[in-house]
Amino acid sequence: QLKEKGFDANLRRLLDEIRDRDARDAARAASPLKPAADACILDTSSLSIFDVVDRIYSLLRERLAG
Repeated sequence: QLKEKGFDANLRRLLDEIRDRDARDAARAASPLKPAADACILDTSSLSIFDVVDRIYSLLRERLAG
């Protein structure tokens, strides 16, 4: 998307910048970025969008039933 709009999109650099930003946000003194105590962490890296939706739906049903 960035390349289509004329921006330089170096994927490796972009991922490094995102990791750096996330590390800063998680380590900041005021309101560090962290998951809620009852958060569900879902690694979607190897899932299709359909698998993600199915998993979220299952988690929601479990939460509401529980």
